[in-house]
Amino acid sequence: MKLLRAVLLVAFATTIGAVGFLYSGLYPMGADTPHTGPVYWALETLRERSIARAIRDIEAPDLSDPQLLLAGGPDYNDMCAGCHLKPGRSASDLSQGLYPQPPNLAEASDDHSHAHDPAISAARQFWIIKHGIKASGMAAFGPTHDDERIWALVAFLQKLPELTPAQYQILTARDAADSGASRQSHSDTGHGEAPKPNLDPTDQSAVKALDAFTHALRSGDAESALTLLSPQVLIYEGGGAERSRDEYLDHHLKADMAFLSQARIDIRNRVVQKVGTAVVVLTESRIEASSQDQPVSLLNTETAVLEFGAEGWQITHLHWSSRDHASTQ
Repeated sequence: MKLLRAVLLVAFATTIGAVGFLYSGLYPMGADTPHTGPVYWALETLRERSIARAIRDIEAPDLSDPQLLLAGGPDYNDMCAGCHLKPGRSASDLSQGLYPQPPNLAEASDDHSHAHDPAISAARQFWIIKHGIKASGMAAFGPTHDDERIWALVAFLQKLPELTPAQYQILTARDAADSGASRQSHSDTGHGEAPKPNLDPTDQSAVKALDAFTHALRSGDAESALTLLSPQVLIYEGGGAERSRDEYLDHHLKADMAFLSQARIDIRNRVVQKVGTAVVVLTESRIEASSQDQPVSLLNTETAVLEFGAEGWQITHLHWSSRDHASTQ
């Protein structure tokens, strides 16, 4: 009886002490102060055991379809890269400011990928993306994304650690035919609503490389634009020729970025052809912009030749030609 009374007394005192501590406000809740060892262990264990139980009945579909990779890339760049980073980046303001710090998914690590079992890794990533994790900063995307779209994102995550910065830039470019909540009108994105050509996955990734190059120019990202050009690229523009990536950097790159940054581009027609190991993309578009503070309306044709090498798809030839739209009416 005395033993039972002692146990009840200790339990009561412990409960009172725990409640008092909770209401005292003494435990630091700032994200810049780490949890104590016991609290961190308890939360980690709770999270991992909960996820392991939740994914027991999840079966991943075939994630080897290249179209899944192409569909998941733009979503990762829009939704995830700010916290989970991308090839060539080791930190961001968000990744450094969150606690626990989100894993760098562009780097292979057993801590977050469970790479020893791809099926468990895929199921775990699917569940986390769909349901999120409480009090971690990881949002639940299930309410806004269907399962097919989430599995496409998982397919991209499986390949992400193997990608170079240039390959990442290609696979995450979002064109006018891409669907999703973040899609904008062509006047906002700079892309028209040209019919999407019937391409095999290789052709589609080449077109994405070209669109990524245009997007980099429009956003003023010279570094990304240059990674998508072959060192020996041949560019015909304005009646002249630039015979290397370095020449383009020294001459027209800055002017092209300045012009395209405020331009509206409406793609009217696009033809994609395979020529040996290369892909040729022929694009007709209308460009609304300003030159020397005067509005201009141009009809533009672009011929781009892309070849696949160690750095992924790179542009080996560009030919831009334009004329005043008014003169054709």
